[in-house]
Amino acid sequence: MKISWKIILVEDTFDDQQMVSHILQHHGATVHLAKNGHECIALLASVQPDLIITDLAMPGKDGWQTLVAVRANPATAHIPVVAVTAYHSVDVAEDAVRAGFDAYFPKPLHPTTFVKRLSEIIAL
Repeated sequence: MKISWKIILVEDTFDDQQMVSHILQHHGATVHLAKNGHECIALLASVQPDLIITDLAMPGKDGWQTLVAVRANPATAHIPVVAVTAYHSVDVAEDAVRAGFDAYFPKPLHPTTFVKRLSEIIAL
């Protein structure tokens, strides 16, 4: 599946940045990296992404706070935001959906399923 999306990836750990970026770039996406929610919000001034992928647990502004900031701004509220986390549980998954994330993915990611689900979200 070839894609031409612009994605902001909000991830504080180098290994996870590399893993998720590689999956997305392999399929043709352009990935803009942010190490926390503050950097993501700053990037939104110059990048109009098709999607934001954010880790939930990060120093500074975490994924939950990033979602709130994105949704609070009328210029960015429409952008799909998906959560990824290594701290997977049924409660966290339910909390993420309730909070307004468009999807939730536990790490490690399954590349084919991940990209297929993202394409469904972007098509909505």
